[in-house]
Amino acid sequence: MIVRARDWDASRWIEIEIRDGMLERIDECDRPRDGGEDEVFVAPAFWDIQTNGRWGHSFSSPDVTVDQVVSIIRAQRGLGAARICPTLITAPVDDTLHGLRTVAEACDSHPDVDRMVVGVHLEGPFLSDQNGYKGTHPADAMRDPDWSLFERFQEASGGRVILMTLAPERPGSAEFIRKAVASGVTVSVGHTAVDRDSLSEAVEAGATLSTHLGNGIAAELPRHPNPIWLQAAEDRLYASLIADGHHLDREVLRVLARAKGWHRLILVSDAGWLAGLPAGNYGAWDVDPSGKIVLAGTPYLAGSTQGLETGLRILDEVEPSFPRPLLDTVTVNPARLLNQPAPRLAVGEPADLTLLRRPAPGRLMLEKTCVGGEWFERSV
Repeated sequence: MIVRARDWDASRWIEIEIRDGMLERIDECDRPRDGGEDEVFVAPAFWDIQTNGRWGHSFSSPDVTVDQVVSIIRAQRGLGAARICPTLITAPVDDTLHGLRTVAEACDSHPDVDRMVVGVHLEGPFLSDQNGYKGTHPADAMRDPDWSLFERFQEASGGRVILMTLAPERPGSAEFIRKAVASGVTVSVGHTAVDRDSLSEAVEAGATLSTHLGNGIAAELPRHPNPIWLQAAEDRLYASLIADGHHLDREVLRVLARAKGWHRLILVSDAGWLAGLPAGNYGAWDVDPSGKIVLAGTPYLAGSTQGLETGLRILDEVEPSFPRPLLDTVTVNPARLLNQPAPRLAVGEPADLTLLRRPAPGRLMLEKTCVGGEWFERSV
């Protein structure tokens, strides 16, 4: 299998030979004469460290099945992603344990799924239960950090929990963060009304990320200080952002991107359980024609319906920087955050690739994705 495209890391055209799911040969080549006006770029496939479900199924559901987990994870290939963190939100303990065991069983029984799952992201239950900060997470299932409970979660997942989001103002957070980081888990702050002291204590304990900065927060805040500015100004924290056109205004996206800098910026889809479904009412939830999901009758956002392609396109519109460092936000940066080898185009690396066109800033388009040497057409 031969691929010819522009190298994401240089101006040159390259020819890549793929064999047995690996990159066997990479040579410089001439630009194809029939390449058209829009040049094709080749880059590593995306990493999405926060995706919650699809097609009406959630990883947090008390009745999610192995087949549903497998289908959701495999669907990411049509969205450009080869590595993901299935994300479980706050839920009753038994529901979380069921979701973790089901993800573990899906990985254990399907090698391709296991290969795609970097690890599990637990977004809760140690979050703020205050209105606004809790978002659509159920307050009655939230609690203070509890290491013994986390150990139950980790055991249920087969040791796969790699990322944990919590609210640092919860009692016992700093000690929990130290234990989690020592065990190899990356800790993020999110859904939090954190103040300066609590944030500093969390970062000193080892927290390294802000989860969907600018969201999961009250609608009205003091001008300053407030949790957004405190986290944006903390240089020891990466920030994940949901750039789906709904969660952050373009001006806010630009400001937060500039505050964190490209090397600390990570795009996430935060795709919810309604992703992939048509607009309409789904009980307590509404999906409008633009794809925005809200708790019915409220302005509270409940995840996204968009993939990382949308986020890259919008970020590229407000801060043009294609191909790099724009694409680092869904490749190198999340890998570095999770202490994983950074994806790259090199002989001997897995054949996890994306082909992209970008005729102008804000017009980036995913063409297709190669995962483990197998190609998948773009889907929505």
